[in-house]
Amino acid sequence: MGKMVGLSRNLKMTWLNKAVELLSENLPEQDYKDRLNEYLSFEIKSPTNLRKTREILMNLWYYENPETESLRTQARVLIENDSDNSLAAHWCIILVTYPIFVDVSRIVGKLSEFEEEFTIQQLKQKIFDEWGERATLFHSIDKIIATMKAIGALKAEKSGRYTIIKHEVRDDKVNALLVSAGMTVEDKGNFTLQDLREMSYMFPFKYQIEREMLMMNDTFTITNIGGEMMVSLTASL
Repeated sequence: MGKMVGLSRNLKMTWLNKAVELLSENLPEQDYKDRLNEYLSFEIKSPTNLRKTREILMNLWYYENPETESLRTQARVLIENDSDNSLAAHWCIILVTYPIFVDVSRIVGKLSEFEEEFTIQQLKQKIFDEWGERATLFHSIDKIIATMKAIGALKAEKSGRYTIIKHEVRDDKVNALLVSAGMTVEDKGNFTLQDLREMSYMFPFKYQIEREMLMMNDTFTITNIGGEMMVSLTASL
């Protein structure tokens, strides 16, 4: 059976931020849905598209998910403390929720290592090689790229050609969130510093991962294996 795509609608930063903002009201599920529906209906007229968009936002931020609960808490605090953290916070939560977003981001990151621009055709071919060529996937890739443009990770140079917009990360709490999300996505136990500095799916971010930051954060456990420093998550996120 092929992997489930799931991410079938494009998202905007204002919608993502609204999904987080509503959490502070501790609304029951139906009330949360109603409020989100009301907000989205100003821009989304199709009932089907509205429902799909709402469900994606709720998958990201509302529905119970033990695997991402700790990351959600970290990300939400960062957004509430400083709206400039919104891109990194939402990016991490989308990554740990939707595997297709991981693979698209990873390939974009890899393509950008060799050329300043990449084409949608290059991206789709590489995704099809991994996931198989499916109509739902073809649609999803377009929506993911539209989302990346809307939230400030990509810029369209011309039709079908894109470049990355880099965002420098100076806050160690944001650096820690990026690392935690990357380690959750990979789920392989131990990581070298080099592994953490070369997460291609974090392509929009110019981030710093230093030993001191990791050692001072209880989220991470530092060990020595074969003479090399290894990093792991202290508890499952």
